[in-house]
Amino acid sequence: MPKTLAKTVPAIPLSAALYYFGDSLAPIPWLTWIAPIPILLLAPRTTWRTAAVSAFLAYLLGSLNLLRYYAFVIQTPILSVLALAILGPLLITDVVLLFRGLVLRHRWVLAALAFASAWTSVEFLVALLGPSGSNWSLANTQADLLPVLQVASVTGMWGITFLVTLVPAAIAVLCAPGIRAASRVRVAATGAIVLIAALTYGYTALAASTGPTLRVTALAVHAPADQPHLGTPPGEALLAADLAALRTIPAGSTRIVVLPEKDFVADDTTLPRAVTGFTAAAKAGRFDIVLGLIIRTHGQRYNTALGFPSDGAAPVVYHKQFLVPGTESFITPGHTDTFLTDGVGMAICADLGQPALGRRYAQEGARLMVVPALDFTVDAWSQSRVQLMRAVENGYAMARPSRLGYLLLADPHGRVLAQTVADTSAPLESITANLPLRTSTTLYTRWGDWFGYLCLLGAVLALLSLRRRQ
Repeated sequence: MPKTLAKTVPAIPLSAALYYFGDSLAPIPWLTWIAPIPILLLAPRTTWRTAAVSAFLAYLLGSLNLLRYYAFVIQTPILSVLALAILGPLLITDVVLLFRGLVLRHRWVLAALAFASAWTSVEFLVALLGPSGSNWSLANTQADLLPVLQVASVTGMWGITFLVTLVPAAIAVLCAPGIRAASRVRVAATGAIVLIAALTYGYTALAASTGPTLRVTALAVHAPADQPHLGTPPGEALLAADLAALRTIPAGSTRIVVLPEKDFVADDTTLPRAVTGFTAAAKAGRFDIVLGLIIRTHGQRYNTALGFPSDGAAPVVYHKQFLVPGTESFITPGHTDTFLTDGVGMAICADLGQPALGRRYAQEGARLMVVPALDFTVDAWSQSRVQLMRAVENGYAMARPSRLGYLLLADPHGRVLAQTVADTSAPLESITANLPLRTSTTLYTRWGDWFGYLCLLGAVLALLSLRRRQ
């Protein structure tokens, strides 16, 4: 028992700490690559019960920062938070036990591949079936590592998760009890080949030439209140400030101006005045305008983006399709993809946490996504990068101004060309950049979640292999 405790006690807090800082709202990305190692080193050296308890506690403790965010910041329903707190660690525990079983059977290469496949499968299924889409994925932590990020254009984000979990699993197998030199070579070669292939592709993709550009501006005016209602003094002040800010942009100097999500609240009585003002501003400035707002009509409330064409035509209307559980329970979801102009798709914030929606827009011809956002200040980095992943997967540029996060303009490879934090003490924040537009379709857009399903198949086959006798 003392020897078991000596192995177990350090592994739990070490892995938990690495997960806590490596998989957070502002992660240290390289920590994610080593976070599982202490638990994976422990698993084949102790009983399955000890390994299971250790894995469960390490991942639960490591995810407390995200659980606090879901519970207290975005106010996710408590039952959903409890499900995340229990189901997530349980699933990862099963992945660790699968790894342990294969190591004890001396299936060295399969153990490393199975750990990565099973972990990726868990994230893939959560994204397919859960309300929060891909927010839970380890892949998002790598969003600023551009060579790694390019893998998503082939495999979707699932390839990044596979890579991030294969490396620590291979390291743990290399240190496993009973492994011989020849097996070490095979495991090391497998991990090295996958890593080198991924990075080679990443650097090659980043060096590729880009297409024509479109000049886009992201703009956020300081709001006197959270989502003020038109017809009230704060709402009228914000409308006047928005229109004044648009008048400061020289006519024809940019092609599209995008404002944040839920800029203000309008109803059937007050909305026409706002539409008149923004239509006139778009025509005078010779640029399209995208505005996020809440619209109250016929007893329903919609989280809406209105697109005002530069020719003064009637606005294009888009209703947010994927709502934040809890926080947006009072909102009626939309069901239709919408384009501002040819090649310019419209979405709102959490919409692009959904890989399927992001891919669908690319299949429909999007080369730029304009995405009004709001955020909650503490998640400025994480939410902007969760949604930036869709741009890399599908090869389109992105303009994403947030009221309480980052104003961000990025190219189809995930390069952030302009970014600034929405400073609530400043009267106005604005960034402008020439955004390259894609000239080809990514493999992910064409093939979809093929890699996620491949990992799911690999995990099932690895699990079945445990039934074979050694």
